[in-house]
Amino acid sequence: MSPIHKTYKKRIRVINRARFIIFISILLIFIFPAIMFAIGKSLNTIQETYVKVYVEPGDTLWSIAKSYLPSKTDIRDYIHSIKKVNQLDSSLIREGDYILVPVTIQP
Repeated sequence: MSPIHKTYKKRIRVINRARFIIFISILLIFIFPAIMFAIGKSLNTIQETYVKVYVEPGDTLWSIAKSYLPSKTDIRDYIHSIKKVNQLDSSLIREGDYILVPVTIQP
């Protein structure tokens, strides 16, 4: 006769429900910020800096923006960001001035 092997599933019983809820809450309090930090760190890989550009005779905001334009960016949006950084009300720039042009750097 062969011995009969019975397999038993070990069941986990919660004896103290309040202690279990406190344990899960503390566990979530420590895990949630770690997950948010890891997600936030990977999203901030693009760094924005500024280039100081001297405005020469015949330069326009359009021509300056065209030379520093990032790929897949609308030039009108880029000109708007240049105007915002330099606190310009219009697109008129004068020769001899310096303007800041935002440039994105990807590591």
